Amino acid sequence: ANTLFDRPWLESLLFALALAVALALELLPMVFTVTLANGARRLAERRMIVKRLASIHDLGAMDVLRTDKTGTLTQADVAVAHHVDAEGTPSARVFELAYLNSTLASGIASPLDRAVVAHENLPDSGWSKVDECPFDFERRRVSVLLEKNGDRLLVVKGAPEDILSLSTRLEQANGATGPMDEAWARRLTGEFERLGEDGYRVLAVAVRNLGPRERDARAAERDLTFAGFLAFVDPPKPDAANAIRELKKAGVTVKILTGDNERITQHICRELDIEVTGLLTGTEIDGLSDEALRARLPSTTIFCRVLPQQKARILAALKHAGHVAGFLGDGINDASALNVADVGISVDTAADVAKEAADMVLLDRNLDVVLEGVREGRRTVENVTKYILM
Repeated sequence: ANTLFDRPWLESLLFALALAVALALELLPMVFTVTLANGARRLAERRMIVKRLASIHDLGAMDVLRTDKTGTLTQADVAVAHHVDAEGTPSARVFELAYLNSTLASGIASPLDRAVVAHENLPDSGWSKVDECPFDFERRRVSVLLEKNGDRLLVVKGAPEDILSLSTRLEQANGATGPMDEAWARRLTGEFERLGEDGYRVLAVAVRNLGPRERDARAAERDLTFAGFLAFVDPPKPDAANAIRELKKAGVTVKILTGDNERITQHICRELDIEVTGLLTGTEIDGLSDEALRARLPSTTIFCRVLPQQKARILAALKHAGHVAGFLGDGINDASALNVADVGISVDTAADVAKEAADMVLLDRNLDVVLEGVREGRRTVENVTKYILM
């Protein structure tokens, strides 16, 4: 203080201002952290756990939310609705094959696998597993090689498009098999598309009889005999439509990133009254340059049949275009997109790798909680601004 008053008044004023600025710069990080911590506490009361404090600011600034479909727009209460053969007749054999595939595969069980197991508990049929090729997002199928009394059978379950492309024969209702000609392929593709338009998620099942020395499930995935379809129902959430409308009023556009096909996704959008202005599939995205993809983003509502790396690419393109992009996902395939997004949101029931990559974790899988988070993020930013000005 003596040093300050011994100086000429202008020099003293400048010195005091410099001292005040230095003190403010020391206090600002503390003010920022305390304000964000209070915001995190309020979000925790709304059952949203904040792992990275700065993500509260990002959530408030978010203008685009990309979300998966299952469990966010739908109830994630997947159940088997139908199991039919190639002729559309209800088939116990198709379900039995799917049941063997779901119960004997040792990979991570999907919601569809859990629905198959919960649908009916079949008695032990005597088949044992010799080998398997687990599901991956490129192949979109899982194969299990089984053995009983010296006979070996490959059972393949997965995306209908891929199963049909690998099938050269089909099982008929009388147990006989016939060739998979072009007419049958068109008929089965039409049946699959009709089920999707009616809101069903669909898996196809195919088999192949193998020799006693064949042990490689992946190598045997060819010349399959098509068995039939399994259709699953997953109703839309009744409150999702209102949450999407409120997010839009708050300046946040909700768009869908999903591995499902376009027909079932469009059906869900119709059920929830979501306006679809454009659609891109993973195959189409691969054919676009980064500049072309950025040009298509504003007019595209749905991204279907996208792979994990494509989800990350879409979010990177959004950020490059100047958007603050959020992503809501819960699967292993969502981890890279959660890392790329400005704010990654997962749920408490998600895969461990998804929760690890997320900035925030929802204890309730509900878009209303995200809406509350956006409002809280904006409130926190306003508080920080107020304290800085003070």
